[in-house]
Amino acid sequence: APSTSGLPTSCAPTYMLLALSAALASSAEAPVPDVHIHTPLLRSSKLSERVGGPVYLKMDALQPGGSFKARGIGRLCTHLVRERGVTRLVSSSCANAGMAVAVAGRALGVATTIVASDVDRGCRLLESFRRLGAEVLLEGKEWNDADARARALGDEPASAYVPMFDHPLIVDGHSSLVEELFSDRNGEPPGCIVLSVGGGGLLSGVCEGLKRVGWGSVPVYACQSERCNLLDRAMASGRTPTPTHIYSADGHDLGTRAVAQAALDCSAELDVRSLLVSDSATLAAVGEFLDDERVMVEPLCAVALAALYTRPELFRQHGSVVVVVCGGSLCSLDDVVAWRRRAERGSAATSDDDEPGHGHGES
Repeated sequence: APSTSGLPTSCAPTYMLLALSAALASSAEAPVPDVHIHTPLLRSSKLSERVGGPVYLKMDALQPGGSFKARGIGRLCTHLVRERGVTRLVSSSCANAGMAVAVAGRALGVATTIVASDVDRGCRLLESFRRLGAEVLLEGKEWNDADARARALGDEPASAYVPMFDHPLIVDGHSSLVEELFSDRNGEPPGCIVLSVGGGGLLSGVCEGLKRVGWGSVPVYACQSERCNLLDRAMASGRTPTPTHIYSADGHDLGTRAVAQAALDCSAELDVRSLLVSDSATLAAVGEFLDDERVMVEPLCAVALAALYTRPELFRQHGSVVVVVCGGSLCSLDDVVAWRRRAERGSAATSDDDEPGHGHGES
């Protein structure tokens, strides 16, 4: 089968927003619609050859806004606007979650406010937010300050604060990914699912979806890079979240300080296997995936891909593999080149080596 191809994640808002807005407007009296789209499930010839069995890519890099966040955050935003009458959505994320809120706000026809801190001043997404019609405010020195301001704004009349991942409706929205897999595979479960974990929102949604469709026995590999190992550390310490600063492989602060409790609960209930991948392998996987599939993803998404590239023998036993290509907005061609050079040197950047202000990953 041919390998997949796709568009850079930055294209997603441009070519999908008008269709989304029309769909939402035409269904004002219908059940609450979704902001996300049904993404393709494509066989990767390169990864299939590497693993020695069929590997399928769940292409959520093609979601509006460029990441899987469109599912859960889109569902929560739609509920807030349609069911609660909210006219302003507020976020403290200067990354994928904030992009999902901005995309949802534009599609739903309501105001959006993104609160950034001083460390986010250089974030390239701030201008993207503005182009989507969002108001961008600066507050405090770090994410905690911006988040406090965002929560206060969300308490104002007709406004609502939108969390990055830890909300039941966000988990419910993310579960739609598995419902699509069930449909696309005609009910046949894959041998395993491989995904990236930051704060645990994607993992929580996938596990919820597995239970709903009767695939609760399917193993889930929860992949994390060395400095983004919130889930692994929490599981090792008795499944209690441990608040801490956490960084992605390229040295960016995720913003979140603890893994979602829902992710820990589903890890205890289902066959969730924590898997750590080196930061350098994660950075290398961004470039390798771009070469193989012509799709650009950010490092937090590439963790799952790095697991397949570097440890293919681990997945051979499962017969068929579905890997969630969750996407990401924080990536440019210049970034990919720089990350490849770091990987070739055999060491990833530390948080002090990077210019601040590129936001948070929050998978």
